[in-house]
Amino acid sequence: MWLTPAELDQLENEAFSNEANKGSLYVTSYETAFKCPCCSAPLKEFDYRFFGLQLECCPDHGFWLDKDEDDQILELMRGEEERVERKFGTESSWATYVNHLRSPSFFAKVKDLFRR
Repeated sequence: MWLTPAELDQLENEAFSNEANKGSLYVTSYETAFKCPCCSAPLKEFDYRFFGLQLECCPDHGFWLDKDEDDQILELMRGEEERVERKFGTESSWATYVNHLRSPSFFAKVKDLFRR
């Protein structure tokens, strides 16, 4: 199936809606023997968001997905969203704990322990 960049983004958003946390779509790519259906330029192959899923694209027009690659993208993005939520939840809990340790009441209690 051929997807425009907007359509690929829409597919990803079914599973992962935080655009800022999606990461790079691709950094490097390699020319293939396949041609873009819009401009006939060689498609480029790349690792989709560093997950090891090989996709082809025309940087100007869109992405070629083989059978079931749309399902693989959804699965990868769902897993990534879970990892991001877990990471931010852990960081938030740690920040709350550290702020509690820095609170004046905590230090006052520690001082009281040493005064006894």
